[in-house]
Amino acid sequence: MTGTSRHAAREADPAFALLLQLCARAARHAAAESAAPAGRVEDWQAFLRLVDRHRVAGLVHLGLGRVAAAVPDDVRRAIAERAGVLARNNLAMVAATIRLQKAFDAAGIEVVFFKGALVGQRAYGSIAIKQGKDVDFLVRPDDLAATVMLLAGEGYRPSIPEAPLTPAKIDALRAFQIEAVMVDPARGVQLEPHWRLTENRRLLPLGPLLAGADKRESLGGVAIRGFHPDDEFAYLCVHGARSGWFRLKWLADLHALLVGLPEEERARLYRHAETLGAGPAALLAFGLCRELFALPVPAALARPVAAPLQRAMHRMSISCLRDEDPQFSIRRVVVLPMLHALACGPLHVMAEFGRWTVNCQDALDVPLPRRLYFLYPLLRVPLWFGRLLRGKNRLGRKTAGV
Repeated sequence: MTGTSRHAAREADPAFALLLQLCARAARHAAAESAAPAGRVEDWQAFLRLVDRHRVAGLVHLGLGRVAAAVPDDVRRAIAERAGVLARNNLAMVAATIRLQKAFDAAGIEVVFFKGALVGQRAYGSIAIKQGKDVDFLVRPDDLAATVMLLAGEGYRPSIPEAPLTPAKIDALRAFQIEAVMVDPARGVQLEPHWRLTENRRLLPLGPLLAGADKRESLGGVAIRGFHPDDEFAYLCVHGARSGWFRLKWLADLHALLVGLPEEERARLYRHAETLGAGPAALLAFGLCRELFALPVPAALARPVAAPLQRAMHRMSISCLRDEDPQFSIRRVVVLPMLHALACGPLHVMAEFGRWTVNCQDALDVPLPRRLYFLYPLLRVPLWFGRLLRGKNRLGRKTAGV
């Protein structure tokens, strides 16, 4: 990659360049050279749309206090208002996290919180900066039924999939899905309980992650069980790669966690990610952080970052970052995950194809005993056609779809 093309993404649009600069300066250990200086922004409404599109109002608000940027007062006020709403929402989610940690402890259910406030605290030194829409946590698959009961007792109701969550539905979710969505209508807090971290079971295996989890950090003086920071790094890389890095906030979080580390520590994090099957995802993250935030890639990784599959994923991720509505694009949902699986190896490709053979909605609509689960790939097209005729797809955009 030439020097000109390497910096094209951040220099093509002054509004995007300013966004990068402000996000970079929000990092807890920000370096002055983390992003290229922005040019003159002409369309400030487009800049605000970028802030909303990438969900970085908190980072931009913090960055504006650290960068001498000529930003109109009305734009600063708009950013401050967004950041204020974000801070209030984050406080509600932190309060929910604390309540849930205590409830899970009392019930004897092992839970691990990830992303969210714990990452925000480490990356930006504050729980009020990082934007999120829900509280993510992981439980063991065997604890899913007990988890649903506990959450119901705490006032949470199923949103995706819809209630009621019968034993048959819980079995289907455990077999064919990795997460659900539950909402507390009284407090306005949304949860995403996970029982796996990826549909591809060869990525981020649960055993090592659960073994390394501990109550290393606290929120509001309460110890919260989270992933080991090394494991969280691997997860964030995989989450970004499989999501196409279509939101800048994910890459900004990763950059903020890496920017204060010496080169040998960044290289060590990559080696650890490799042990969890996340090596290709980590290489992609390093390459994107170099292009967008000028974060140096460890010398030992310079050649792997430039490998052909990495270059292809890199170009696609940059395109997804710039798409106005990339969340449901074919290249993000299908092509990039397959490229990532190919970079991981043939067994990962087989696993990726395997996860597309079953739509979890089929198992929810037509519950079968476990011994007949092999029929779902055969039923996928007729059941999809039946839902199409009835206008029914309750899992909505959370499912893979046909």
